[in-house]
Amino acid sequence: MRARLLLVFALYAAACKGPVPADFQPVQDSAKGSPRIIASLNRIIDGRYRTITPLCIGQRYTVRVPEGTAVFPRSGGLSMLPDQIVEFRNYQPDVATNITSLSSPAPLFSPNLVRPYNVTTESGQTFSYWRYAFPRPGIYEYFDTNMGSPGREVVDSYYGTVTYVGESNAPKAVVCVDPPSCQATPECLAGTAPEGTVCCTCVGVCCGDGPTDSQCATDRLCVRGRCVDAETGE
Repeated sequence: MRARLLLVFALYAAACKGPVPADFQPVQDSAKGSPRIIASLNRIIDGRYRTITPLCIGQRYTVRVPEGTAVFPRSGGLSMLPDQIVEFRNYQPDVATNITSLSSPAPLFSPNLVRPYNVTTESGQTFSYWRYAFPRPGIYEYFDTNMGSPGREVVDSYYGTVTYVGESNAPKAVVCVDPPSCQATPECLAGTAPEGTVCCTCVGVCCGDGPTDSQCATDRLCVRGRCVDAETGE
């Protein structure tokens, strides 16, 4: 009798919830395995909370090359390939932050990185972490859905100093994943590569800000990890 009552209650609860929206994305579990790179969303430096916004993660190429050059040379960065893992760390584990993307090649929705989720201590610093194995090539732009205006008030437990973490300094960045054995050619950047060519995704993704970044074409600016049109900003 008790089991029957529990079953009726469960069915009633499910009916009350209604159908799940088609665009609903649950948070994802932390990936298993060792990370290729660690991205710190913030740090405690000299006893004070500081926000750190990595502009981009992934291989970089020099786009401004002499005319007639057949291939864009690599200019730095750590190449990311499908199924490699990035570990995101929140060094203020009592303040919720997360990694969310609405336009990525694959779903990217972390839990809130806050106690007691994946909390550990390393070199005397405590943090909450989440690991994500990027499943396919592409450009993953992420942000923190906890951002607000004017911001969340963070009070240092020891010094009592107050920091406001808001929309202006919420983590917004790019992770770029290249296909294996891809080609970085001017034709790939222009979209005129022959059919069947495997082009590198990270050509046109930059790390830096301003008009002189060599990872963007001459008529484009580097803004938060992406090369955008100097006039339209797109």
